[in-house]
Amino acid sequence: MSVTFALLLLLSQATSDPCYHPGGRPRFCLPPVTQLAGVAASCPQACTLSTGAEGSRATCNGSVTLALGGSFLLASVSLRFCTPGPPALVLSAAWATGGPWRSLWRRPTWPGALGGPEKVTFRAPAGSKASVVASHLRVEFGGRAGLAAAGVRGRCQCHGHAARCAARARPPRCRCRHHTTGPGCESCRPSHRDWPWRPATPWHPHPCLPCSCNQHARRCRFNSELFRLSGGRSGGVCERCRHHTAGRHCHYCQPGFWRDPGQPITSRKACRACQCHPIGATGGTCNQTSGQCSCKIGVTGLTCSRCGPGYQQSRSPRMPCQR
Repeated sequence: MSVTFALLLLLSQATSDPCYHPGGRPRFCLPPVTQLAGVAASCPQACTLSTGAEGSRATCNGSVTLALGGSFLLASVSLRFCTPGPPALVLSAAWATGGPWRSLWRRPTWPGALGGPEKVTFRAPAGSKASVVASHLRVEFGGRAGLAAAGVRGRCQCHGHAARCAARARPPRCRCRHHTTGPGCESCRPSHRDWPWRPATPWHPHPCLPCSCNQHARRCRFNSELFRLSGGRSGGVCERCRHHTAGRHCHYCQPGFWRDPGQPITSRKACRACQCHPIGATGGTCNQTSGQCSCKIGVTGLTCSRCGPGYQQSRSPRMPCQR
């Protein structure tokens, strides 16, 4: 019995989704922290580092730039020096190659030649509002200090909509949930754009909501003006309505078709062709509700296919029924 219980427990943990509550409600989720980049050199070295394949570089003026290969949420940056007592440091981050650079951390020179630590670590502040997102890091240090190693840890920037990520892919790709899409879950899926996209927070998951297209469209677009006029309830506009439907929600029939009352609006056969007579009707359109075609003078019937009382069929296509 204990073995069976353990197997069931392991199975439930394996199939559970961190981005959803057990009842199915969406919730804020994050991918795990992982090693993003690292460089190392043998001591004694003043500036030159063995950088690897990611494009890191070091110069003898005391500057090291790390390319992370994509945008990540930083967790920590560790720097280890060849000797105790590290110099003055400046840690900066940028969204793209070449900047602009944003200063993250500054520390003065450690007092005393041998009194300081050999390793220093910058840790990102807690809280979503204080999170640090970067694709490039730059470390500047005074003098010709011997930097032995540098390591960066962080997680993919999935905006709270994913708990798994291929961090080594270029660019990194999140396994998006909450009906979001994109490398960083930065947009809503084409069928779920009834509300504007928002990043998830610990207080609200902000999932993308499906548009109401009555099963006749696979994609929609968000209209901010409609969303405002609805009081923040709905802003989706269905695109490429199928099955001869039309309208914002694919909720009525195209010209030349009428609504079959015997079919639900979600049915593929909800709209029927008007079938107006080519001679007896004034055109190919009909009443959307009843299917009644617009008949010429003296012509009657749902499809304008016969002459009315007091009229006889003639050979004239302009006046097919005459007195």
